[in-house]
Amino acid sequence: MFSRPSRLAASFPSRSLAPVARRPVIPALRLRQPVSSSPTITRSFRTSSVRTARYERFDSPYSAPLGSPNAGPGGGGGGAGPNIWQYFKRRLGGDRAVWVYGIGVGGGGLYYVTHLERVPETGRLRFMDVDEAQERELGRQTQLSTLSEYSTAVLPANHPTTRRVRAVATRIIESSGLGRVKSGGEMGAVEGKVPTWGGGTDAMGVGEILMGSGPEGDHAREGKETEWEVYVIDDRKTKNAFVLPGGKIFVFTGILPVSANDDGLATVLGHEVAHQVARHPAERMSSMKVLFALGFLLESLGLDVGITRLLLTFMLQLPNSRKNESEADFIGLRLMSKACFDPTESTKMWERMSESEGGTGLPTDFLSTHPANAKRIKQLEKWMPDALSIRAASPCGETGSHFSSFMSNLNPSSPYRKGIWS
Repeated sequence: MFSRPSRLAASFPSRSLAPVARRPVIPALRLRQPVSSSPTITRSFRTSSVRTARYERFDSPYSAPLGSPNAGPGGGGGGAGPNIWQYFKRRLGGDRAVWVYGIGVGGGGLYYVTHLERVPETGRLRFMDVDEAQERELGRQTQLSTLSEYSTAVLPANHPTTRRVRAVATRIIESSGLGRVKSGGEMGAVEGKVPTWGGGTDAMGVGEILMGSGPEGDHAREGKETEWEVYVIDDRKTKNAFVLPGGKIFVFTGILPVSANDDGLATVLGHEVAHQVARHPAERMSSMKVLFALGFLLESLGLDVGITRLLLTFMLQLPNSRKNESEADFIGLRLMSKACFDPTESTKMWERMSESEGGTGLPTDFLSTHPANAKRIKQLEKWMPDALSIRAASPCGETGSHFSSFMSNLNPSSPYRKGIWS
C-alpha cells in the first residue's frame, strides 16, 4: 500500500544534480548628457588681484615692467644693463625714503669731512669728533673701575717697584714736555671731581660724556699742565700696561720680567704714553660712530647683519687698530730716545715678548688687533736710525748710554737691582 507524499515535501521542488545554465548579464546602457554650449560661471573668492613672487637679479631683463625700454623678451626691449636703482627704491621704501636716506648720507658725509684731522706726530689723516674733555671723563670712570677691581693688588706709592716704574715714566714724560708726574706723597687719593652715572645735580650721563657737554668741556686740555699718576698692580700673570686719558698709567708686574731692564720698560711705557699723545682712545670712540652708521646703511640695503659686521670688522675696525698700534710704536720709540733710553732695546723686548708667549702668536695679524711681533721688530729696525739720531741730539748726548748702568751700580745692595724684574 503506497503512502501519499507529505504536503511539506510537495511545497519544495526537488533539486537536480545537473548544472543549471546561467543567463548572461547585459550591462545597462549609459546615457550621455548633452554638453551645454554656454560657459560655466564660477565665483572667485579673492578680492584682490593674484600676485606671484619671483626672484629678481640685478641684471635680470625681467626686472623692468612690461612695455618699458628695459623689458625683456616679449616686453619690447633687450634688457640693457642692471636696474639697481629700482632695487634700491624697493629696499628703502619708495621715492620719499630715498630722499630721506640721501639727505642723511649727504649730511653724514659732510660731517665726516669737516671732522678730519691729521695726527701731529705722523701726519696720518683720521676722523675725530671727540674732544679732550670727553676723553678725560671716560678715563676717570675707567680709572675708578680699575682701582676698584684691583684694590687689594695695587702696590703702595712708595713701594720700590712703584718708585722704579715712576722714575722711568718721569723721564719719558718730562723730557718731552708732556706734563708732570705726581710723586709718591701726592698719590694718597684720586683727585678731581669724578662724575657719576646716576642722578644728581652734578651727575654726568653717558650722552653728555659722548657728546661733549660736561662741566669741564671748556678747560680740559692735555699738555704741560697734565699731572700723570703711576699705579703698579701686583699681578705676575698679567703681562700688560696701559695709559688712560688724563695721564693715568697702570703697569702690571707681569710685564716687568719681559721688559727686563729700564730700557725695556721704557719701550713699554713709551708705547703706552704714545697712545695718549696721539689720542688713540678718542679716535676709537669716533670710529665707532662711523662703523655704526655704515652698518645701519648696509643693513637697510638688504645685506645680512652677520655679513655686515664681518665686513666692517675685517675691513675697517681691525686694520685701523693695527695702524694705531704701529703708530704708537713709532711715537714711543722717539719718546724713549729723547729721554736718553737705548732704542735698540726695543727690538730685544719684543723678542722676549715672543718667547714669553711660547710661539703661540699667529704668523699673520689679519685676525688680530695688534701687529705680529715679527712685523713689529722689522718696523722698529726700520725706524732705528732716526731714533738713534734723536737720542744723540738730546741733552743726554754721549753720557746717555752709561746712565742706566750708573743707576744700577750706584747702590748694588738696593732692592731696585734684584727681585723686581724677575
